[in-house]
Amino acid sequence: MSYLHMETLINFKQTKRTWIVAEIGVNHEGSEKMAADLIRKAAVVGADAVKFQTYIPEHYISKEQPDRFERVSRFCLSYDAFRRLAALARSLDIIFFSTPLGLSDIDFLNEIQPIFKISSGDLTFHELIAHASRTGKPLIISTGLGTEDEIQAAVDVVLSVRPNAQDDGTLMLMHCVSAYPTNINDANIRNLLWLSRRFGLPVGYSDHTLGTKACELAVAVGATAVEKHFTYRKEDQSFHDHRLSADPTDFKTLVGNIRQAELYLGSEMRARCEAEIAMESHLRRSIATLIDIPAGTPIRREWITMVRPAWGLDPKDTHKVLGRKLNKDLKAGTIIRKNDL
Repeated sequence: MSYLHMETLINFKQTKRTWIVAEIGVNHEGSEKMAADLIRKAAVVGADAVKFQTYIPEHYISKEQPDRFERVSRFCLSYDAFRRLAALARSLDIIFFSTPLGLSDIDFLNEIQPIFKISSGDLTFHELIAHASRTGKPLIISTGLGTEDEIQAAVDVVLSVRPNAQDDGTLMLMHCVSAYPTNINDANIRNLLWLSRRFGLPVGYSDHTLGTKACELAVAVGATAVEKHFTYRKEDQSFHDHRLSADPTDFKTLVGNIRQAELYLGSEMRARCEAEIAMESHLRRSIATLIDIPAGTPIRREWITMVRPAWGLDPKDTHKVLGRKLNKDLKAGTIIRKNDL
């Protein structure tokens, strides 16, 4: 699958199945080797995409938080590293993208990825949203921490740059709770329904709970995409993101459960499946004689009943049968067929 072909696949209104993103973020902790290994693992367990975070520390974290600045600097990967990682992902037929945390990051990432995502913390960073919108590429906006007015303002920024984004499938909102980890009573999965109704956009879910159940439930209420943090090991890690991540075993189970859920959920269109059609004659009813009815006698309502199987005349046609005459004698309990009249 070529890079350009992958780019054409991303239309959030035309996805054939849930788009599953392995959020590597900074779980590589600054190791390009580990980042590459996580991409390989994500491809093996069935993720559709891998996502990172791209930033220049000085444009991301204040030095008034020296410990945080030091950690963020240590976890930072270079632009050249991301070029190599993007190339690796393409070779594995898995989509690569990274959340830009600064304006110059957008310019760089636009060269190597087919899609952008705005972090929930940057929902009110309108300059960043506008700059990402100007790339013309599909855009995901995470809504963690966001009020209704803040989400609307962010959407308005996108539409001011790309007026068709409301309709062309290139803009998606992602429900997210910015708590690490998120308690299950705070996950509020039904908020996906509100987001979809309120803003008229495709919606996804970015998960910060422990385990994978929330992601599966999000699919059940209509998530177009699901994003789950991904790591090589959850246990005995100092960086908090590992704890709320899925390891390869968890993620493989998550992908399998989501694909199974999609089979259960089916389509919104009302249609009978083949197995159901095969049961029609067994379950539906026919007009039948309740007593012996001799030929040539006008049929009365009290002489007939409705029984299974549906081998004869349909009960909805009862009015067409009453008063008609049989052309042969029928015993009680016999299904009346069209050629009996």
